[in-house]
Amino acid sequence: MWIHLSFMRRAQREGWFAEHPIGIREITALTLTTPVPLRSKASQVALQNRVLKTRNGATALLEIEFDGHRRKEHADFRPHLPIIFHL
Repeated sequence: MWIHLSFMRRAQREGWFAEHPIGIREITALTLTTPVPLRSKASQVALQNRVLKTRNGATALLEIEFDGHRRKEHADFRPHLPIIFHL
């Protein structure tokens, strides 16, 4: 979930959330592999603000990096889901 409250400081926002049971704290990168270009206004804003990176590929795949990939672990959910976690 993404939350932006411009009037609050990061430390205040972080106090609202409990740590995940496996110890991850934040999403640090999102990379979408897609066979077609992204055209929506929302996707263009995400790309311009460097929230999302894209790559061309034959099939769709979303890679989510947590905590700067400090644990150097991967969880690959294919073929059931086109998602890879980088922990």
